Amino acid sequence: MIFGALLALVSAFSFSVNFILVRRGFADAGATAAQGAFITVLLGVPFGLAAVVITGQLFNFDQISLDGYLLLAAAGIVHFGIGRYCNYRGIAAIGAPRAATIQAIAVPYSVLMAMVLLGERPTILMFVGIALILGSPALMIDRGKRPAPAAEPATGNAASSGAATTSAKPAVEMRMVEGYTFSLLASVGYGSSPILIRAALEDASGVAAVGTFIAYVGASAVLMATLALPAQRHLIGTINVRYMRLFGGAGFSVFMAQLLRFFALSIADVSIVNPLMRMIGVFTLILSYLVNRRLEHITLGVVLGVLVSFGGSALLVIAAANR
Repeated sequence: MIFGALLALVSAFSFSVNFILVRRGFADAGATAAQGAFITVLLGVPFGLAAVVITGQLFNFDQISLDGYLLLAAAGIVHFGIGRYCNYRGIAAIGAPRAATIQAIAVPYSVLMAMVLLGERPTILMFVGIALILGSPALMIDRGKRPAPAAEPATGNAASSGAATTSAKPAVEMRMVEGYTFSLLASVGYGSSPILIRAALEDASGVAAVGTFIAYVGASAVLMATLALPAQRHLIGTINVRYMRLFGGAGFSVFMAQLLRFFALSIADVSIVNPLMRMIGVFTLILSYLVNRRLEHITLGVVLGVLVSFGGSALLVIAAANR
């Protein structure tokens, strides 16, 4: 159980790297959420096959039942297809720190579903941690208003206004309604997939890499099928080298995050793994400040929200150690 919790934390950090690269891809390369999701999901197939070979699970495909294959494919579609697209729309609209923290709503949803469908029973301490994580996004509500765009005519005192005016590029516009809506939708997808993964892998051992690969194949098959739609046929032709450089790195980081998450869910309860994944907010805040400072509007409310989420995650680690 402890090892599963540690894997969840490392997975959360890798997810945060993906958030940072995706945010840069939207702001600097001008990519869309559909393009980002398409690139990162398709890249997961060769990455997944390589992981199966490297981990020695190439001959373990028979350990998963037919129902398990269907559950894993469904998890891939829900998480990689629907959830990732909504997540990328949220990041593009309100920034990585807010999107990551708002998606904490996935925690009570997945824990409730785990209790109903899988018979898991969280402890009181775990409920306290979950409550802190769930409440953390509320600290950021109505605090996301951007300052005046940097594109406004500069005054004579502009040179003394600090680093905020040193760049000629205006701050990224915040679209709060779109960002909150798609981040919440992403949380539904992200909160549902752990239930499917846990149900598929609970009775199988040594197949986490295989499960990740199957999930990516399922999601990729659906994405490729959507290219038959007239509105989607132009998608491949609009992808350029700039998108591939940023989203290629994002695709690798998010694949590693998913692989570690699959390993964690194969040995630990959903009520442990999924709440700990909310450490994404802490890691994303730190990385955003270090790497994407000019793209993000990090307020006191955002910092407090992340810290409260961190406190809830710490309680869950303690609860995991005492189980």
